[in-house]
Amino acid sequence: MGKKRKKRIYERNIYYTVLKYYVGLFYRMSYGKREYHGIEKLPADGALIFAPNHTNALMDAMAVLELDHRPKVFVARADIFKKPLLARIFFFLRIMPINRIRDGRSTLKDNDQVIKNSAEVLKNNVPFVILPEGTHRPMHSLLPLGKGIFRIALLANEEIAGEKPVYIIPMGLEYGNFFRYRSSLLLQIGDPINVTQYVAAHPDSEDPVIMNELKEKLEAAIKELILYIPDDSLYNATLELCNMSCSRRIMQLGLNSNSLKDRLTTNQNTVRLIRERRERDPKTSELILEEIGRFAFMRKRKRISMASVANPRPGLSLASRLFLLVLLFPYFLACTVISGPTLLLTRLICSRMEDQAFHNSVRYVTTLLVWTLTVLVSFFVLFGLVAWEYALAATIVLIPAPMVFYQYYKWFRTARSDFRWLRAGEMRKDKERFVQWIL
Repeated sequence: MGKKRKKRIYERNIYYTVLKYYVGLFYRMSYGKREYHGIEKLPADGALIFAPNHTNALMDAMAVLELDHRPKVFVARADIFKKPLLARIFFFLRIMPINRIRDGRSTLKDNDQVIKNSAEVLKNNVPFVILPEGTHRPMHSLLPLGKGIFRIALLANEEIAGEKPVYIIPMGLEYGNFFRYRSSLLLQIGDPINVTQYVAAHPDSEDPVIMNELKEKLEAAIKELILYIPDDSLYNATLELCNMSCSRRIMQLGLNSNSLKDRLTTNQNTVRLIRERRERDPKTSELILEEIGRFAFMRKRKRISMASVANPRPGLSLASRLFLLVLLFPYFLACTVISGPTLLLTRLICSRMEDQAFHNSVRYVTTLLVWTLTVLVSFFVLFGLVAWEYALAATIVLIPAPMVFYQYYKWFRTARSDFRWLRAGEMRKDKERFVQWIL
């Protein structure tokens, strides 16, 4: 008998397909609100390389995976593949290793095979996902893009050899909060970059030149899809002003306050206005932005959430949340007790991780694994104690227990913050002054 052919990473796997739907369900429950825009821009006639910005560890990859029902192949840093068991798990999850320059220049030669494998994935009509920044940064900014994505695109273009065009798809991921569970997610897709067409239009250009030009196009496209704050020195003040003025500016621009896309558009507009103010009157602008920076520091020190500062009606918000907190307290208590092991394990793992950008990924994965086991055990215990109808009903009621805990705690945290904000009279006056400056 001949040697059994090794399964390709992109080939159909029924176990992966079933798991993807279940994993996706938990991912969707990780957010209070999600919006996807621009899916209609995805070309139907070519090989697709998805290129999102990278701010929130595993959650960024999951956002792209949930874009549609198609399987996708990802890359991740090579050092996490060192243990054979983990390497097999990652292969099952359709994740390939890629070396970064920080892993040592000698390791970069191994990327040649990864790039060839990536081209094979694209040739077989499976979208390929690479986060071109190479590492995550939980800020509204964009790190320099690596060359790997462009090497893959050019090699794939050669391998496919005119069968179909190769596209790089710019994507922008925006989170309501990088560190809070059940926050919001906005994913936008930009205009595809037709690599095949671009190469054909520049027959005399060398690959390094083409890669640099494609890099500039992709950087510009991603920046248009996110809240891009270019100045790190005034980052906190700029973000603070965006958030505190958002509701007022949405009304001014006639946009929808419930739309994550419209909120992003409003904040992008505010960043542009800040830049214009600084160019027109740099001295006054610097002084005001420094004041806003001090305001942000004081707000955090007083443990006042930006959600409270940005809310145009914090009093009404506080009253409604207090009503819900009282009404749902018994249910919250039951959910907290039964999901206790999941919540405690999550807290333990997060407390040992310095990089907070991983915390939501930990919450998501721990909830997926531990809570699934808890539900199964609870169901069989209840099934042995009471009639199956009651066991099934109790299980259904308590299935969302961890999400109920996180949502209830979010309401409690925001209500507490609203109360503090309503008592901070001087800060509310300062906020009005800052908002009037940018309006």
